[in-house]
Amino acid sequence: MSEIEVTDELALWIQELRGIAQTGLAFDPPTYDRERYEEILKVAAKMAATLNGRAVLDLAFANALAERWRAQVVPGVPGYVTPKVGVGAIVFNEQDEILLIQRPEGGWLFPTGWADIGYTPAEVAAKEVREETGFNVTPTRLVAIYNSSQWRREMRPHFYSVVFYCHLDGGELRPHPVETLGAGFFPLDALPEPLLRSTTNWVDHAWAAHRDECYQPYFDHL
Repeated sequence: MSEIEVTDELALWIQELRGIAQTGLAFDPPTYDRERYEEILKVAAKMAATLNGRAVLDLAFANALAERWRAQVVPGVPGYVTPKVGVGAIVFNEQDEILLIQRPEGGWLFPTGWADIGYTPAEVAAKEVREETGFNVTPTRLVAIYNSSQWRREMRPHFYSVVFYCHLDGGELRPHPVETLGAGFFPLDALPEPLLRSTTNWVDHAWAAHRDECYQPYFDHL
């Protein structure tokens, strides 16, 4: 296992420890259990601080991080730490070209964004396409549910990406001035670079869905 892979695994384990401790504290545990959860939170913060400093522990940073994580705890079920949810859309035009956006970090990906309260996942997919590209679409089936740890394990939220295949209904290309650096339709043999999340094989899944091959929605198996 490479040094990068080890670092990724450690970052993921830190997130898991943090989630266990915060969830335990959310359910008003007895004094002894509360102290243990708080200690777990402190240990996870020390691990994060050490990882951030590459084997040099910044105790002040660790203490501040533990205090911030402790302050984020919300009582009861709302405080149960779970992955966030993102929703994306696979859209093709009549020329069998896929709609991609260039995200602020520079890479290219299908339209996607965080799920919003009050919307169904399909409604979020259509909304993201409209807001980011100007096109109107109708989600027709599920393509995949991706786990964010497939392509990133740094200390940012763990999330699931729910991706729909969508029918292009109309509209005109109007890239969002802030959320996208560019947008357009691209053929399979001329996709822009770099593609984001390439380790998930989403390109293959997208074309399989578009070609209506014998294809079931992708998800991570055990």
